[in-house]
Order: sequence, then C-alpha cells, then structure tokens
Amino acid sequence: MSDGDRVDVKAEVRALLDRLPDDCSYADVQRGIAVLMWPKQGDGSLAPPRRLEPEEVKRRLREWLKSESEKDR
Repeated sequence: MSDGDRVDVKAEVRALLDRLPDDCSYADVQRGIAVLMWPKQGDGSLAPPRRLEPEEVKRRLREWLKSESEKDR
C-alpha cells in the first residue's frame, strides 16, 4: 500500500460506529469492520471471495494441524 492509498482506519471505524444504531452489538461492530477490511474492486464494491482448490485447503489444514501438534510438545 502506497502513502497515496493509505486509509485513515480510525476515521473509517468512527464513521462506522456513527452509522450503527445505539443498541448495536459487538457482533454488529465486528461485521462492519470485516466489511471495511474486505478487499475492494476498482469501483469500491466488494471483491468476490477467492476460492481455493480442495487440494490447497487440505494442504493448509495439514500444515496447520502439524503446527498445532508441535505446540503441545
């Protein structure tokens, strides 16, 4: 991210909080932040999720399980 692309995160979160109702939940705030963080397309709309091939999911899961089992040692 270049300096020209830098986002004022605090300002975006403050604006999000201003848009939410006074009785919002932590889950509402969390969802709002997730949307702010989601990758955007050139026109500002949300980019579609990137799909992983099943073999890549299996590889990542094996890697994660291995790293978790090493923590127990």
